[in-house]
Amino acid sequence: MAENESGTMQDTAVEAVEAIAWPEADEFVAEHYGLAGEITTYRDEPPSYFVRYEEVVCRLDFGSSAEELRRFRHEQDLLHHIRSAIGRVDAPEVLASQQGPELIALDGTPAEGDQPFARLFALPPGVLMPDAETLTPKELERLGAFGAQLVRDLSAADERESSDEPTVPLLAEEDLRQAGPQVVQCLRLMSDPAVRDPIAKATVIALRKVQSLGDRLRSQLIHHHPAGDSLVGIVTEDGWVPTGFCDPDALGEGWIVAVLAAICGDVLGAAGGTVSDILPVVKAFHAELPLNEAELSALWPLTLARIALKRAQLELDSTEADAQDLRLIRRQFDIASSADPILVEAQIHEAVDWPLPPIPEFSPLLPEVDSADIRLVDLSPASPLFAEGNWNDAEIDWRLLARIAWDTKMGATRFGEYRLSRGGAADADNLSLHVDFCLPAGVTVAAPFGGTITQVSGPLTLTSKEATLYLEGAETVLAEGTMLFAGDRIGSVAGAEGSVGGLRIRLARYPDIDPPLFANAKTAGLWERIVLSPSAILGLDVDAPSEESTEYVRGWKEFLFDAQGRRYIDLTGAAGLLGYGNPELAGSAYRQWLLLGGVPGTGIEREYQAALLQDMPGHLDTILALTDELQAMEIARQLAERLFDPEDGAVIADERRSGFWRSGTHFWSFQSEGIVPDIIVTGSPVPQERLAAVILSRKVLPEGLELPQPDASTVGCRMGLTVLDALEDSSLREHASHIGALLRKRLDDLKERHPAIIDIRGQGLSVDLQLSGVSAQTLVRALEKEGILLAPPLETDSISLTAPLCMSEETVDHVIASLSRLLPVRETERQPEPSKDETQKLTNPSIRNAETLPEEAAKPI
Repeated sequence: MAENESGTMQDTAVEAVEAIAWPEADEFVAEHYGLAGEITTYRDEPPSYFVRYEEVVCRLDFGSSAEELRRFRHEQDLLHHIRSAIGRVDAPEVLASQQGPELIALDGTPAEGDQPFARLFALPPGVLMPDAETLTPKELERLGAFGAQLVRDLSAADERESSDEPTVPLLAEEDLRQAGPQVVQCLRLMSDPAVRDPIAKATVIALRKVQSLGDRLRSQLIHHHPAGDSLVGIVTEDGWVPTGFCDPDALGEGWIVAVLAAICGDVLGAAGGTVSDILPVVKAFHAELPLNEAELSALWPLTLARIALKRAQLELDSTEADAQDLRLIRRQFDIASSADPILVEAQIHEAVDWPLPPIPEFSPLLPEVDSADIRLVDLSPASPLFAEGNWNDAEIDWRLLARIAWDTKMGATRFGEYRLSRGGAADADNLSLHVDFCLPAGVTVAAPFGGTITQVSGPLTLTSKEATLYLEGAETVLAEGTMLFAGDRIGSVAGAEGSVGGLRIRLARYPDIDPPLFANAKTAGLWERIVLSPSAILGLDVDAPSEESTEYVRGWKEFLFDAQGRRYIDLTGAAGLLGYGNPELAGSAYRQWLLLGGVPGTGIEREYQAALLQDMPGHLDTILALTDELQAMEIARQLAERLFDPEDGAVIADERRSGFWRSGTHFWSFQSEGIVPDIIVTGSPVPQERLAAVILSRKVLPEGLELPQPDASTVGCRMGLTVLDALEDSSLREHASHIGALLRKRLDDLKERHPAIIDIRGQGLSVDLQLSGVSAQTLVRALEKEGILLAPPLETDSISLTAPLCMSEETVDHVIASLSRLLPVRETERQPEPSKDETQKLTNPSIRNAETLPEEAAKPI
């Protein structure tokens, strides 16, 4: 009977609301506010409208219940306080009627009791927040900072408003403390398990985490929809800047961190399509309003819960007009639900530079092993164990480990080391998150902490609340589920008696994370929060030196490698003719240093000069100077002015970049042009050595000419001789010819597609690109980010490519592909860009009443 009476009363109340004869909006605002303008509907019941007149947009809200009236009054008091110069956030301006009151009955008298009433407020001026996918990282930072400012200003406004007279706290439909019941309410009405079940699972995972943190999450008056079409801002040269909020309906009590979660939910996946999109927002919010540890831990679960709730509501109530919103929320849900919560939490902590948790105390993993017998192998880019490209051998790391462990039968790799063998691109996974051991078979392996054997097959896993240990290469008789105390025997290193076995160790802080063997440099800080160094359980420091340097530590052929193993293609000319790390060149330098080094003017210099003249036209029989390349050209110019007829002029062949077979067809480029020069200036065949030569005919030299003093060192000349000997190898010349022709053809094809290239000068492996409409310096910087190094441009519209003779086809492909990505294409090849509707409506998404989830998710948090 009670249920029937209750139902009858509710039906009567609904009928009473429906029976109200609401006035026409345009007539009402004209009569009571003296305004006239364009009217658009915001929601139907109770009715609400946007009123646009001139440059101002207002919202007219009608209501009928005493509860609504109390809320309107509370909201309006808050808006007054926010606008009274409390802070930096702009808010709607409550407008008084012509009769004076701000809340009025339908006849214009002051609103009281349960009679229908109305209010009008002007939205703050500005431009609505752009679509999230168009926001730059800087704009995302501003969005995060604005959310924190909004929290501060609402706190101050609430304190002022509450000091006048106590009021009932405001509640909002989007309060994430009620996310569980709201999702449950939606899901009870869904029939498709393919849609319902993933939402249910994600919500349970999120809310379980939040429930354990709820008592440490700060609450106050907040805005529950602090992004999207609830925000306005100004457009500056540096992008969109948020200035104010439009919707007072979203004001209500809630967790401070829920404001940040709401913003993160709106921008997730919008820019880069990954969880990392939220990090600029998080960092800026925390810088403006620091969050505590519990709030940082709750941020991602609350973001996931909000996205799950929005998807549940849209899946249930969406219309054709909501199709784009539904596609977006499904994409956001897929990104959020597939992300590992531990990894995301670590990303958040890293973004705000949260202190690392302390390392627990552990017992030894290998109690029978004397750590002094364990030798560590250096596998870093600077390791002397690498030579002549042997790091490209897929088994090189294990081979070098076995070599280093030969004497004691005990060796180990290093943790946190950037491995050269896995280096290359900037995002290469070459940072070691594990340690490999060579150990005698049968060595005891003990539990470093108390825990449970959760896996025997594959990596043997010991799990506890404080850490997880992964072992490969250990054998055990224990069954899964066995509980161990610290120091208990797990098993032993696998292998036949007397042999050497391999043991791989990984150690993580968390029980539900399986870290990879390697990570990339960009995620190093992230994994530092998740994994632990095995040093903590070994009694031995196996950590590689921390390496943040981007300095180059190794060269090989046309490549340079920095300390983190990133590989760069060097087309500056610094790789010389034979490329970096050439063993013959290194060997000759070493042998000469053992005999005599650093002394100019020896017989070796004369030997080098004689070898160089062998490839010259017969009349060019004298090397006047060996010096650096700039000085050599200056000497040549001075000789031309002094020794040759100024009317006829002297022909100077500048072979500093094009000589020594770099043209691809001849030893010297002038030979392919049919020119007989008067003076030749060569480059140095050995980078950084003063071996650039000025060559001319002895017949033109006057008697008594003072010749320059020798500059070339003994070692430099010996290396120069080695290069000249290497150039006698026909296979090297054929390779240089092939690669030079390939490079030119690919550049010619590129020129046809990219109008920015207006000319290509030079031949073979030494070419210049003449540019139009593109800054040479900007292009050089962009190519460096692609892993390609060019010499600093001498002109604003020209870049130079100077490669060693050993450059590969794969390198040519990479260079051309990078240039193609960075240069503008011809208009005929451009794909049409999708048009965007530049008009934005000042409307909020309709607030939907959000039910199968487990019972615990249906409870308020």
